[in-house]
Amino acid sequence: MKLRLYNAKILPAPNEPVTEGEVRIQDEKILYVGKQADSAFIADRNIDCGGNLLLSGFCNAHAHAAMCLFRGVADDLPLDKWLYERIFPMEDHLTEEDVYWGTMLQIAEYVKNGITCFADMYFYPDVVYEAAKKANLCLAICCGANSYSNYDVVQFISKMYQKYSTMSDRVRYFPGLHAEYTCEEKLIATVADFSAETGAPTYIHLSETLKEVGECTVRRGGLTPPQYLHKLGFFDNGGLAAHCTYADKDDLALLKQSGVTPVINGASNLKLASGVAPVYAMLNMGIKPALGTDGSASNNATSLFREMYLYSCLQKETMKDASAVSAESALEAATVNGYESLGFNGGKLEAGKFADLVLLDLRLPNMRPLSNIKKNIVYSVDTSSVLMTIAGGKIVYDHGEYFIGENMDKIFSECEARVKRLLNDADFN
Repeated sequence: MKLRLYNAKILPAPNEPVTEGEVRIQDEKILYVGKQADSAFIADRNIDCGGNLLLSGFCNAHAHAAMCLFRGVADDLPLDKWLYERIFPMEDHLTEEDVYWGTMLQIAEYVKNGITCFADMYFYPDVVYEAAKKANLCLAICCGANSYSNYDVVQFISKMYQKYSTMSDRVRYFPGLHAEYTCEEKLIATVADFSAETGAPTYIHLSETLKEVGECTVRRGGLTPPQYLHKLGFFDNGGLAAHCTYADKDDLALLKQSGVTPVINGASNLKLASGVAPVYAMLNMGIKPALGTDGSASNNATSLFREMYLYSCLQKETMKDASAVSAESALEAATVNGYESLGFNGGKLEAGKFADLVLLDLRLPNMRPLSNIKKNIVYSVDTSSVLMTIAGGKIVYDHGEYFIGENMDKIFSECEARVKRLLNDADFN
């Protein structure tokens, strides 16, 4: 499939200027980015962008897609109660089909919001992959097992790694665990050994709350979660760590040394009153964070526009410095940092990269004037500005229409019925 998107403003990368021209796509890759010119390129479809903005699709580097089934049923609770009194009881009753339809609902929201790549840490990865494949999204499958999992965790990780590590350029598998506080030392060490044997980077929730860090230091001989995992070799091949809200400078130095990317989930952490991650310190140490939304049970939306705004503005307030974190830095975290940390060839508009693009409407009042389009993206845009989303050269969202392999009415009806059953089975009354 060949696409030509012309008459566009183009943002090739966060630290590059906005230009005018066209983007040509062949199959899943970008073929050309530049000025409009006559050529021998014959497209299957020519798309007039109407002077609107093309930029890279966004990467949601930490998510639990099917948890959108729990949106609105576990709100206004601290993390412990949210997790143990609401989420875990419902998850006890999840089926493979529940996860599939929940993931499809979340993918619909992703493409509407310009997200073309996501890391998913949840149950039943085979159906998560099936859903992502239908929508042509880049998917990083991240194991979130713990010591309470009712299966052989390492055997499962080995099976999934063998299946997905070489399946496609648009899927990756990360051996990992839920968190330090849900895993016994033997399990953490065994997964670390698997990472050492395969060279695979790992993935985990890390230092999300003060309580987590405090209890870890008591339980693990004075070590913080990053220090403890470092001791066990869990991050010897790098990887990603979600949240890092209470990682201090010593912790961050260990993460940088190991090549670990912190994934910042600003909205979720605020809603659960978990805290604000030290992004300013990370950037000053040369660490390049990625952005995530977390699950829709704790966010409750999946807008990387909102995450970019918070990523920048929370640091301005925390540091009492309006220049602390720039809009360009937020754009990097939402695009190229996420793609590169997950090992995908995307996050920029240039020849050879994945054809993962978003078309943003510049004809809206909140985008005018066009004095600084990059600043507008971070500080002014919301998801209503997304006109079109292209994933791997396939149009998956176009002016309100979804092309993700399932009918939207079917997705809605399946999810409504399933969440009613889950709430009934969990029996909160």
